[in-house]
Amino acid sequence: MSPKAHNEPSTRAVTFEFISYNFDPLKKRVIFNYKTEFLGREPLFFTEAIILPKIPDTSLLPSGLLKKFLEGLHIILGISYYKLYCPPAAVLAREGAAKVKLPYNLSKNEADFWNKVYKNGLGEFFYKNNLDPKISPRFSYQKNVRNSKFEIPNSKLRCLVGIGGGKDSIITAELLKKNNFEFSTFFVQTGIRSNLIDKIAKLLNKRNLTVVRILDPKVFKQHRYSGHIPISAIYAFLGLFSAVLYGYSYFIVGNEYSSNFGNLKYKGLEINHQWSKSFDFERLFQDYIKSFISPDLFYFSLLRPFYEIRIVKMFSKLEKYFPYFSSCNRNLVTAELRRNSRGTTRKLWCCQCAKCVFVFTLLSAFLKKKDLIKIFKKNLYQDKNLLPLFKDILGKGKSKPFDCVGTFQESQTAICLAKNSFKDDFIIKELSKRVHPVKYREVVTSPRAKLFNRVKLYPEVLKAQKESSVPEQFKFLGMQSALILGYGNEGKITEKYLKKYYPEMKIGIADKKQGKNYLKNIGDYDIVIKTPGIPKEGLPAKTTAPKIGAVPATNFTALVPYTTATNIFFSKVKDKNLIIGITGSKGKSTTSALIYEIIKKSGRRVELLGNIGKPMLERLLRPVNKKVIFVLELSSYQLDDIKFSPGIAVLTGLFEEHMDYHGSVSKYFKAKKNIINFQNRNEVFIYNQKSKESKKWLKNYKGRAIPFDDTIKFETELLGEHNRENIKAAISVAKVLGITKKVITKVVKDFRGLPHRLEFIGEYKGIKFYDDAISTIPESTIMAIKSIKSIDTILLGGEDRGYDFSGLEKTIKKYKIRNIVLFPNSGRRILKNRVNFNVLETSKMEKAVKFAYKNTKKGNVCLLSCASPSYSLWKNFEEKGNQFKYYVKKFSK
Repeated sequence: MSPKAHNEPSTRAVTFEFISYNFDPLKKRVIFNYKTEFLGREPLFFTEAIILPKIPDTSLLPSGLLKKFLEGLHIILGISYYKLYCPPAAVLAREGAAKVKLPYNLSKNEADFWNKVYKNGLGEFFYKNNLDPKISPRFSYQKNVRNSKFEIPNSKLRCLVGIGGGKDSIITAELLKKNNFEFSTFFVQTGIRSNLIDKIAKLLNKRNLTVVRILDPKVFKQHRYSGHIPISAIYAFLGLFSAVLYGYSYFIVGNEYSSNFGNLKYKGLEINHQWSKSFDFERLFQDYIKSFISPDLFYFSLLRPFYEIRIVKMFSKLEKYFPYFSSCNRNLVTAELRRNSRGTTRKLWCCQCAKCVFVFTLLSAFLKKKDLIKIFKKNLYQDKNLLPLFKDILGKGKSKPFDCVGTFQESQTAICLAKNSFKDDFIIKELSKRVHPVKYREVVTSPRAKLFNRVKLYPEVLKAQKESSVPEQFKFLGMQSALILGYGNEGKITEKYLKKYYPEMKIGIADKKQGKNYLKNIGDYDIVIKTPGIPKEGLPAKTTAPKIGAVPATNFTALVPYTTATNIFFSKVKDKNLIIGITGSKGKSTTSALIYEIIKKSGRRVELLGNIGKPMLERLLRPVNKKVIFVLELSSYQLDDIKFSPGIAVLTGLFEEHMDYHGSVSKYFKAKKNIINFQNRNEVFIYNQKSKESKKWLKNYKGRAIPFDDTIKFETELLGEHNRENIKAAISVAKVLGITKKVITKVVKDFRGLPHRLEFIGEYKGIKFYDDAISTIPESTIMAIKSIKSIDTILLGGEDRGYDFSGLEKTIKKYKIRNIVLFPNSGRRILKNRVNFNVLETSKMEKAVKFAYKNTKKGNVCLLSCASPSYSLWKNFEEKGNQFKYYVKKFSK
C-alpha cells in the first residue's frame, strides 16, 4: 500500500497555504487559491473555481454570513490540494495578505472542527499511503475569538436535495415528493455534464440546481500522494452554500445508517471509507453550522434511520428508475451516459467492483431474477472471479472493501432472502456447500436462521434505527409502522391522524390497560408516538416488560425513533401560523382562555388547543387556514421533549410540581424552559418580572423579552392576586398583537374564569362554596386561601408526591381555618399539629361535604383546594370538582 518513495529534498513540501478567495455573484463564480511550498524548488499554485447555476440575490442576507461560509468552503475545498504532498504544516492566509499564522481568526471550537474533518476525512488516504495520521494538519486558533452566527430572514420550509444518480438520493427525493414537500434537486458537476442526473431530475419533475466544480488541472498530474478524500463533506458545504444563496433552509442528503461502520483500525484511528457520510460527520457539521453560520440552516440525512438493505427494499418498487440509476464508482456519474461512436449507451455498472457486487446482492433479495439481470446486463452470481468480492462483503474475506458498501449483516441477510431464486448460480452454490438446506419460510421467520456456513439472517437490519437527526417535519418519511404508546383521548386522535395522512402505515397500540406485557412488541415498529404522560427517558423501572436485545423495552426512547403529538402539530403549523404558547405551574388555563377571548373579540381567527382539553392533532384532521392564530396551553409533559417553541411564549409562574415525572425541580424547570429554547430573535417571551426563575431565563435569551404589562387598569370578577398576574400576562400578549385597550378591558371585565379554578358554586344554607379542584400543589392552595376571605372549612389531600406542606400549615393557622377535611394519602402529612383543629379524615367526598355543612359557620366559606394531585381517589381534578359540586347541591335541599 505504500506509494513509491519520494524522499528527495527537492520535492519535499514544507507548507500549504490557503491564500485567498474571490466571490463575484454577477459572474456566478467563486475562485479559491492555494499554494504548496517546497524545499529546493518553486512553489505550486492551485486555483479552483465554483460556477453557480444562476446569479444569486444576496441583498437580504446578513452582513458577514457569506464571508463566514466562504471561509469554510475555502478550507474544505483545500483538502483536494493539501493531500497531494501532505506538507507538515497548513497555514491559512487572509484575503490579499501574505502568510498569516492565525487562519481567519478561528476560534478553538472551529479549529477543533477542521482538525477532525481533515484527520478523519483523510483516514483512508493516510492508511493507503502508509502515512501516520498524526501528520494531519493542526489548524491554529486565537483565544477570545467571538463566534458569530447569523439569522436568515424569511426562513421557510424549502428543501434542496442532493442528487448523485444512486438509489439513496432517488429514494430521498421520492419520499419528499410523496409527502408534498417543496424541494429542488442539487448536483455537483465535476467534468462533463451528466445526462444521468438530467434523466433523474426529469423523472422527479423537479427543478435542478447544478454547481460546477472546476478543479485545477494540475491536480490530475503525478504527485507524491493520491487517494480518497471526504467528498461528501465537500458536497455538504457546497449544498448548504447553494441553499443560502437561493433561499432554501434545508439541505437534505440520503446517507444511510450503514455508513456509520468503519473498515479497520490503523494507528489508533478508525478508518471509514464513508466517514463524511456517517452520522459522526453529520452531527459535527450540524454543530458547526449552528454555532458559526446560522441556526436557520439545516443539513441532515433523511435516510439515516435505515440500513442500506431497507433503502434497497424501498427502491425495488421504483421500476421507472432502473434504467438510469448507478452506484458504481468506476463508472463515474460524470460519464455514465456518454455514447460511443456507434451511438450505444455506456454501461452504468462495471460488474467488477465491490459496489456492484454489494448492490447486486441487496437487490437480489427483492427483485425477480430477470429484472435484476436486466439492470446489470449480467448475472453476477454466475461470475466465478467475483467470489473473493462476495466473501469480502459478507465478512468472510480479507477485510471490508474500501467502497460505499454496507455491513456484513445486511449482505448476509440479502443472501439469505435471495437463496431460493438464485440457488442454481455458482456463487450461491459455492457459499452453500456443506450446509443442510433450510426452507425459505424458516429463513424469514427465524431471528438467527442459518442458511450458509456462518451466514445468517439479521432481522434488525430491516428495521428503523434510533440514531438520527431527522427533524420532526420529516420523521415519518420512510417509516412503515408506528406504535401509539398510550391510548387515551390523545392516542385515539393520533390514530385518526395517522390513518388519514399515512394510510399505508401499519399502526399498533400499546397501553397499560392491555396488561403487564403491553410493550412486548415495541421492537417490531419503526417509530413510536409517545403520550405526554410517559417520560422521555422511558417508563418507570418497575414497569414489567421484556428486553429488546440487551435493553429493557421500558427504555423505548433509547431503542426506537419516537415523537409526540405536540411535535407533530408544531411541525405542521409553525412555519405557517402564529402560535401563542402558555405554560406555568398554575394559571396557564385561565391565561390561555383569556388570551383566546381577547383575540376572538378583536375579530381575528383564533383557536384554543392543548392541555386545556382539546388535542392538537384533532385540528389537523381538517385544513388549516394560515390566518388562524393558535393559543396553546402547554404542560411540562408536552414541553419536556418538544423540538419547537411558539412565536409568543408566556410563563405564568413556577413552583415545585410533577416531581414523580421529572425527578427534580431543576428538570421540571428545564422542561418548562423549552417553551423559549427554540425561539429566534424576532419571537417574544412574556414573563412575570416578580419571578426569580423567569429572570434567570433572560440570560442569553435572544428574542424579545417583555414583562407582564402593568400599565392598563382593569376590572375583573376573578379572585386573587395570582389571577391579576394572569390577566396582566394576557394583556401583554394582546398589546404585542396590537389589540386596542377598549377590547382588552371589556373582555377582562366580562371574563368569568374556568371551572374548578376558584369557581364560586353558590351560597347554600348560609355557606359559600368554592371549587378550586385545580390546585394540586401547596403553593396554589396558599394562593387560594389568600384570595378568599372568611374560610372556615377546607378540603385537603390526595395523591402523595412528597410535597413540603409546612408553608401551607402556617397559612392555615394564620387565616384561622378551623375545620379540616383530609383525604388520603397526603392528608395525614399536611398537619403536624392538629391542636385546635376540627379534623375529618375520609376518602369519601360525600362525607366531606356533610362535614362542611355541619361545621362551617354561616356567612363563611367552604373551600375545596387539596394541595395534592387527585389520582389517589379520582380520575382527575375535574372528576373531584364535579363530585364536590354534586354533593354541595344535593345536601343543600
